Amino acid sequence: MTSVINGTQVVFYTNQPGLIDGNNPLVIKSQYSQKAVLTIQPSNWAFGTVNARYEQIIATIPATFMNEHQNGYYTWTIGNYSDIVKIITTPGGGLGEVEYISNNENREADVYFRPNY
Repeated sequence: MTSVINGTQVVFYTNQPGLIDGNNPLVIKSQYSQKAVLTIQPSNWAFGTVNARYEQIIATIPATFMNEHQNGYYTWTIGNYSDIVKIITTPGGGLGEVEYISNNENREADVYFRPNY
């Protein structure tokens, strides 16, 4: 799952609804250092869309998180439920896509050697 942070909200999804207890804090740990980066109290996160297939969790985070360029892979945990998320912050970086614009649209080739047969 990938979550893009544009402001002070981050959205997480679970594939198994009903497993999360709403009384536990949401903890975001770095996959790199295994240290807790954010601990979000239950009053700052809530359930969004819940149906038979998935469950949406919307959390409010500090505005400073976006400006710290915290792009990377994280483990998020609420109680006994844990999952991995890729977080992209804006202006912390893009999706890694680089647009390629060719400078040779006419397919012109340079000939450096032409043998005489």
